[in-house]
Amino acid sequence: MTTSTGAEVGCYRGDKLEQLIEHVDRLVSLPDVYYRLEALIERPDSSLQDIARLLASEPDLCARLLRLANSAFYSFPSRIESIGQAVQIIGMRQIRELVLATSIANAFRRVPLGMIDMRSFWAHSVATGVMAKCLGQKAHRRQPERYYVAGLLHDIGRLAFFLKLPGLMSELLLQRERVEEPLFRLEQAALGYNHADAGGALLRRWRVPESIHEPVCLHHEPRLAMEYGEVASAVHLADVWVNRALQGSGGERFELYPEPEALETLGMEEALLPQVWERAQAEIAEMTRQFLQQ
Repeated sequence: MTTSTGAEVGCYRGDKLEQLIEHVDRLVSLPDVYYRLEALIERPDSSLQDIARLLASEPDLCARLLRLANSAFYSFPSRIESIGQAVQIIGMRQIRELVLATSIANAFRRVPLGMIDMRSFWAHSVATGVMAKCLGQKAHRRQPERYYVAGLLHDIGRLAFFLKLPGLMSELLLQRERVEEPLFRLEQAALGYNHADAGGALLRRWRVPESIHEPVCLHHEPRLAMEYGEVASAVHLADVWVNRALQGSGGERFELYPEPEALETLGMEEALLPQVWERAQAEIAEMTRQFLQQ
């Protein structure tokens, strides 16, 4: 490693993950509207109308949510014309998750990440989110739409690495080609933690619900999940398959393999994954188009 890379690693190795996250948080943060929305949802006396009024005060966000509400992701039989109607049909908590996903994507768009193709990164992320949702549907889980945001954000820690550890990531990408190892294992060897740990820690710092940050943190080790093992398993399997299908790239290049425990948790056989993937294609194309035009 170069001297600058060695200095990067020295700053953030081992027990310095929280320091890394603190430094990322100074550069990338969630907008005030997300926290105001969170406060409204947690207030027992708030109403759908309160939520709709808050979102309507943010025209760009409102327009993005309406596009999404009218996309193939929900496939509602009639067009949703207002943000109030969207909140009523989709529900407050899912609206919160969609605002979160949109806010995080926009926050990272404002910082320089020249080493990574962001369109390819988000194409991989969207495909993983949709595939996770479709796996939840195939496994007959309740509210499978909630799997989407955890899948969408599963590699957010890698953006933190590219932002704060560009020298190390450049070295690891070259090493990945030489040794043909998954990038997350090389991160673990270099730092003592990987991008999944960093993503979970960043989302915790931003006070994102555990139903999202635990699956993000454990998408390479879903068997370790305490509360949200089904979501973590779906995101894990989705990531494996999207990586195998070469749909965009979050940084991995060599084949990942599904944990048997993840298949068992969802009551699913690996042979079903291609079928779920095939059925997800139209939705992935629509959601990718929607997301990349934000």
